[in-house]
Amino acid sequence: MLSRERMPSLLILFFMIFFLLESMAAILGNGFIIVVLGREWVRCCTLPPGDMILASLGISRFFLQWVTIFSNFHSYFYQPNRNLYIVTFWNFANVITFWFTTWLAVFYCVKISSFTHPIFLWLKWRISRYVPWLLLWSLLVSTLIFIPSFVNKCDIFHLPVTGNYSEKTALDKTRALQRLSYLSLKIFFLLIPFLFFLASTILLISSLCQHLRNMQHHSAGPQDPSMQVHITTLKSVFFFLILYASSVLSLITTLIAPISVCNSGFWVWEVGTYAGITIHPAFLILNSTKLRRALKKMLYDHETA
Repeated sequence: MLSRERMPSLLILFFMIFFLLESMAAILGNGFIIVVLGREWVRCCTLPPGDMILASLGISRFFLQWVTIFSNFHSYFYQPNRNLYIVTFWNFANVITFWFTTWLAVFYCVKISSFTHPIFLWLKWRISRYVPWLLLWSLLVSTLIFIPSFVNKCDIFHLPVTGNYSEKTALDKTRALQRLSYLSLKIFFLLIPFLFFLASTILLISSLCQHLRNMQHHSAGPQDPSMQVHITTLKSVFFFLILYASSVLSLITTLIAPISVCNSGFWVWEVGTYAGITIHPAFLILNSTKLRRALKKMLYDHETA
């Protein structure tokens, strides 16, 4: 039975439902990517490097969204403090999602950009063979990061509580110091992939703008197919940058100044934070020939059934 204090207000209930619908859309979008690319992965025993990153990103986002739903509703209705294991898995899924998103941006940057610097030419020829190792490295690093953080949070949860004022003050200081070190570590490891992502995106935007100027200089019309492709890519990169930056900044803000799950502002914040994970899969599906073809086939089969 839920206590009367735990029953949500109409405002909180509205944003809960909105968050749930948003999450279901994200799960369906990422699930579709996983099914389509996973089926090809099983059939061909391999995937192109770009699709391999998309599949990995879809898997991480799929589980991240489920654990977020469980964590938020479990915390609101049953337990004010989130379960230690849920928090650890949520942190792990968040970090690995950021890394996979970063490698997608790096891959597009290296493959699409038209820079002639030897480093870019070297990467352009070798990035494909490094993709499986980059994904494996991200998985390993994310695991190694949260093993000490899990141990640290276990220590905080199991610190003894006594009635002695001096001991209580010392324990409070210990908890505060451990929380500060944990937050610093987490923010640091969130900023590393973000800086890689930001650098890749800026380089890609610069390359595309340079290419568009060259095309205009050679009198390529606005309806030229190549011009349209580069303009579409440029818009998608800007959109990608806004989504990623907002996700990182909102997560860091939540870490520094957490909001109570019983506050309506928490659910408003969750709706805004996870909007990117909802929108981006649809954007990836519409901009991938393979995924778009699979979606059209699925819709056609459904209509003819």
